[in-house]
Amino acid sequence: MRQLRQIYRLARLELLSVFSQTQWLVTTCVVAVIPAMYLLIYLSSMWDPASHTRSLRVGLVNQDKGYAYRDQMVTMGGELVSRLMRKADLGYFPLATPDKARELVRSGELAFAIIIPPDFSALALPARMADEGRLEIYASAGNNYQTYLIAKKYAEELDAELNQALNEQRWKFVLTSSIASNDLFELKSALTKIQTGTQELNTGLQSVHRNSGRITQGVSQLSDEVNKLTTGSQQVAQSLRSMEVALPPPEDVRRLRIGAEELAAGHLEFDKALGNLHAGSVRLYQGVDQFKQSQSSVPFFSTGLLEAIDPLHTGLHDLREGIVKAQSGHTQLTTGSESIRDSVKTLAFGVRDLRAGLRQMIVKLPENTQLTQLGQSATDLALAQSQLEHGLTRLSDGGVFLQSSTQLLLNRMPTQVNLIEGSPEGLAHSVVSELKVVSQVNHLGAAMVPNVIPVAIWLGAGIAVFLIRGRHIALLARHYSSGAKLLGKAVVPLCVVGLQSLLLMALLMLWFGLQVDHLLAWISLILCTAISFVFVLLMFIRLTGDLGKALAMLLLALQISASGGVVPIELSSEFFSTLSPWLPMTWVVQGLKAAMFSAYAGDWLRPLLQTLALTVICALITMTVGRWQYCRVSRLRPMLDL
Repeated sequence: MRQLRQIYRLARLELLSVFSQTQWLVTTCVVAVIPAMYLLIYLSSMWDPASHTRSLRVGLVNQDKGYAYRDQMVTMGGELVSRLMRKADLGYFPLATPDKARELVRSGELAFAIIIPPDFSALALPARMADEGRLEIYASAGNNYQTYLIAKKYAEELDAELNQALNEQRWKFVLTSSIASNDLFELKSALTKIQTGTQELNTGLQSVHRNSGRITQGVSQLSDEVNKLTTGSQQVAQSLRSMEVALPPPEDVRRLRIGAEELAAGHLEFDKALGNLHAGSVRLYQGVDQFKQSQSSVPFFSTGLLEAIDPLHTGLHDLREGIVKAQSGHTQLTTGSESIRDSVKTLAFGVRDLRAGLRQMIVKLPENTQLTQLGQSATDLALAQSQLEHGLTRLSDGGVFLQSSTQLLLNRMPTQVNLIEGSPEGLAHSVVSELKVVSQVNHLGAAMVPNVIPVAIWLGAGIAVFLIRGRHIALLARHYSSGAKLLGKAVVPLCVVGLQSLLLMALLMLWFGLQVDHLLAWISLILCTAISFVFVLLMFIRLTGDLGKALAMLLLALQISASGGVVPIELSSEFFSTLSPWLPMTWVVQGLKAAMFSAYAGDWLRPLLQTLALTVICALITMTVGRWQYCRVSRLRPMLDL
């Protein structure tokens, strides 16, 4: 009883020092409301963000030109925009150009932008390559990292949705086309025709192969004969050139022809001269004969004159006979010269024509380079024909293999076709992960409550200890027990944090409509946490004075980082993951989750006991460490400027 009376007296003095004046009472009420206001402001900003997604402005730019697929014009970009506008899960904002959308994202007016390129349908529908059809999701991580994460998650979901829609269309085409066009009877009929065609092809190839052998032999003989022809042609050309060189020069032939003509003309003149000479000799002979006859009547000198004239007469007779013979012989000579003239003329023209003919023959004959090329071409032809024969041999073997393969395929053809079972939707998306959730949480705001409550309580406890002087105590308590001194000093902050806790719980239950699985455990844990945090702060103040208040704020930041509230503690650094199990806020967060959502197998008792143990330990340390400063009651009021 004595211990209780000591506690009562000290508590009464502390309460009177704080609540004796109206301004201090108002201050205490404000301090009591601060954690609730913090909780209201913080949770209101994120209580149910999924219900406000339409306020998230997202740019839509459609530049898709469409694509003619299977004789049907498809514009996936337009269909995507229409579906998104009907879905209206976000605040979609159509834009004309990608540059405008990117500018608005960079300026922060848009959360992110969906840009559909001009060739989107042309690349996505045929699916020639993986990931060929690309959408551009333009986001700024620097503007808001959470918005960037939303854009990243949205891109993954949009990819899955588009691929599923495309796969459904493709499977629909596969199923319908299998029923409509791939009829088994028509397929077997076509294979029968193919098999018949391969038989005819094989027969033709065998015939071609046989004829190819004869062609190869003929081409080989042709190559040999062409080589002989080339050699002979070169020899003929050489002989013709030699004959042309051996012919007399044209000038000599011309002079020979002119000489023959002049010889014939000289003989004609000589023949005329002989005729004239013969005529003169005849007239001379006749004159002598007349003179002789006329001299016979002359009386004197006639005998002697006649004797002298007789030899002349005889000589003229012989001359006349000789001229006649000469004329006869010259006539033959003239005839021979004319014949020579004609022959020489013919010879000259023949030589001329022969020379011209030889030149034409030489010109018509191919050059040696052409003959060499002809021989090489013949050799190449023989080689090509040999390669052709080799290729035909392989082609013939391939024809035999093709015939046997088509026959095997025809024999193995099933009598009926078993079509793929299922629907296009099922074939396109046949597997789905079934997420079974224990400890159900309605939304993000409710999930954040266990993380925010300890922060609000710590904040409230930190402000509450400012209402007392942590190291000063009334003089009358000089001989009181350590426990009475501590409990009496802690009454004011305990009352304040108790009121703060009640306001917090009322706000969560009445304003936010929070549903709690284990209500009594939840209330007990919040109240125990508030009491525990007060004793932790009093311990810091007893050990280090006002510096302890700053250390308490530093400890708050450390606990927030190591409690695993924002991200799983396993994803934090090794320092925080090692420190986390030893911090009180970690216990409180786990206990609140167990009480609210039946998380951690509903084990809220262990965190509650840990919190109570922390309270006892801090109280014992506070009672045994440090000294009290005794003062008058007037100095117990907090040093606050109000």
